[in-house]
Amino acid sequence: MAQPELQFASEEDQLKYGTKVLMEAGFSPQQIEHIRERVGSGPNKIPYTKELTGMRRYMVQELLAAQLSNRQIAQVLKLSKETINADRHHNRNLWTAQILQSQDAWRARLIKEQQELKEQAIEGFLNSKRKVVTTTKGGDSIVRIEESAGESGFLGVARSCLEQQAKLIGLFDVKPQAEEKSGYKAFLDNLSKEVKKIKEAESNTEARTTAIDTKAEFDDDGHPTGTSRPMLPALDEEDNGEES
Repeated sequence: MAQPELQFASEEDQLKYGTKVLMEAGFSPQQIEHIRERVGSGPNKIPYTKELTGMRRYMVQELLAAQLSNRQIAQVLKLSKETINADRHHNRNLWTAQILQSQDAWRARLIKEQQELKEQAIEGFLNSKRKVVTTTKGGDSIVRIEESAGESGFLGVARSCLEQQAKLIGLFDVKPQAEEKSGYKAFLDNLSKEVKKIKEAESNTEARTTAIDTKAEFDDDGHPTGTSRPMLPALDEEDNGEES
């Protein structure tokens, strides 16, 4: 929600307020007058240089921080509202880029610290496995090193460091799609479907192969000969399934 602009009795009071803000930010009256009167496009104007553009954007940002609206800033600096909008957009993008760059630097530093702590934890675990045993026999001391299971607390620290590293690089934010399946599971599902299709096709083929032979041969008594089978009588729907 936009903040309400400050109210001034006159444009002169508004200019005084804006000038005071800019001078407190480190600008001299000559620099303010230079931006207001001498720089810009048009007759008898000095074209903007990189330095002058940066100065103008800095002024715009300071006046924005002092709660002046775009219209008021345009009046104070004698600029168009389009120029003020462009400077605001540029300043916002620059600020965002700096924030992201700062976040990346801190993220890299934290990842490095987690890596170092993890390595120290693993080293501590390996050292905890080594147990020095000293025995005395016949006045002589015998030193031997035995290995134990080690302190599990070191592994807990190392695991925690790994989890923190995963969070810092965003791995915990990755969510698998609901429709995704593992490669092996998808392979088995597809294989099952193909086998079912093959069985259905074989069953249909067998049914056609063993169907009634319309060219069956009969003996003198009307019985089929050889492997021929008689045709089944057709059913008449009107006779409710009785032979026609």
